[in-house]
Amino acid sequence: MIFSKSVIENMGFTKYPVSDVLEIQFGIVMVYSIQGINFNPNSTSTISKPFEFGENCTAVISDSINDACRLLIGDDFIDEDEQEWIKKKKVSRPFAFIFFKEFQTRTLKGGYRKEHEGSIITYDAFPEGKQDIQKWEKESLPSIITSLVVHLSTLERPVSLILVKKAVFGETNNGVTLFDLKMTGSANVIVSSGKTSIEMDVSLSKSSDLYGKLEYKTSRHFYSALNEKDRLKQFLNYFLFIERETHRQFKSLSYESDAKSVFNVPQRLSQSGNLFFEDRFNDSRNLAQRFHWCAILAWDDLNDQDVNDFIDIKKIRDKLAHGDNLVETELPVEKAKIIAMKLLGTEKI
Repeated sequence: MIFSKSVIENMGFTKYPVSDVLEIQFGIVMVYSIQGINFNPNSTSTISKPFEFGENCTAVISDSINDACRLLIGDDFIDEDEQEWIKKKKVSRPFAFIFFKEFQTRTLKGGYRKEHEGSIITYDAFPEGKQDIQKWEKESLPSIITSLVVHLSTLERPVSLILVKKAVFGETNNGVTLFDLKMTGSANVIVSSGKTSIEMDVSLSKSSDLYGKLEYKTSRHFYSALNEKDRLKQFLNYFLFIERETHRQFKSLSYESDAKSVFNVPQRLSQSGNLFFEDRFNDSRNLAQRFHWCAILAWDDLNDQDVNDFIDIKKIRDKLAHGDNLVETELPVEKAKIIAMKLLGTEKI
């Protein structure tokens, strides 16, 4: 929604002349409500250690948004009672607090601003700027959220990360804090399981490790499925992730290093027998063949049921590709999600 000048001014903002210049280094703060887990009541702490996700990005999990913000940035994030804020937003603890800081300094000439308790708040500043932030949101954030969901979840109890608040955050060259806020919110009800602060640290550590291994072209499909409400689009995105990950994994395998050991070739046929099996391996072109090879050689957590489920969901995907009409409520979204999470390393309870 675009507000008029009078509405913006009624919100307490003043239009500054372009001659009034601020040099600012910006970052972006993403606050997510984590639904499906909570801090165990017996935990000695309700905040995790901070963990890095690539360059200039740090994440922490906490029951308190302000505690998380002070840990990473050195300032409060909410200037009201947190409990009242949580009730008003209809969200639940704990929160994942993700902070990314831009690599360069930006110049703000004029614009709508107001001062609040020693900080500067701007209204829609730098509409054409923040290129680093925009690139980070597009290319890195999907892999970060994917990594967190994978390792905060168990196969029996998957978690959801619901975006609660998104804010552009900056600091002037004079050390003054600046906010350029945009907010969104929603709520769901999910049964939660408890984790101690140490278990939260372990999950974050594994998430950080996974983030370093994920490719954007692959993780974006999983991320899209997580944020999609339409079951058909969810199903197709999970399947696309499985398809891409299968081809990626298969290409990393070789007959000599991986497949040869699973065949019991008689010594009398050591040459012709090995050549026969090597040809079968190298001739595996379609998705089903490659999925079976990966399940045998690389994916230790998959079992017969997972392979059968994959065959079922592939048949349904093929029917959709051929234009068959299927009932969306009956699409095996959950089966596809579980296989995808297993490929990413989600563990059982």
